[in-house]
Amino acid sequence: MENILQSFKDEIEELFKAYRMAHFSLYNMKSTYYNFKISNPEIENFVLEDEDFNNLVRFNEKEINKNSEGGSYQRIIAGSTIAMFFNIWEDKYRKIIAEKVGVKKDDIKSDFFAELRLIRQSVTHNNFQAIRDLKRLDKLSFVGDPTHLKLSSFEVQKIYEELVKEIDQIASLYSAH
Repeated sequence: MENILQSFKDEIEELFKAYRMAHFSLYNMKSTYYNFKISNPEIENFVLEDEDFNNLVRFNEKEINKNSEGGSYQRIIAGSTIAMFFNIWEDKYRKIIAEKVGVKKDDIKSDFFAELRLIRQSVTHNNFQAIRDLKRLDKLSFVGDPTHLKLSSFEVQKIYEELVKEIDQIASLYSAH
């Protein structure tokens, strides 16, 4: 069981690192644009050129500002990361743990992941907007309520930290197996 849960932690950490890199890239792109604009006020677009796919992607200033904390690009990467945290549990490790313990997948319970599922539903089924069931959040109530879903680097960081603790809690529950 220890190896399984360590693999779970490792996979979550890799996902978190990917999120931090994407988060940094958003800020770096915005900073680069505005630093360049100081000496080139006529700039209209920030252009990313992808030579592998012979593709140009243009961002105007309004779009660049979506990179800010709370901006739509930030919300997309934060929400997607949080949803993946849940998916890794639900689609992979919950099943593996159940098989190791000798029970059905649905017999492996976690209040933390039940709350994370509600956040994931807001992200994936309600276009990154809060759902009514967020009123049931307890440990993860800092993420929002039925009227507002917070998706910033703070929420991702805090959920990641709580997720690592939850994996440790799961380890203590099932360490005999």
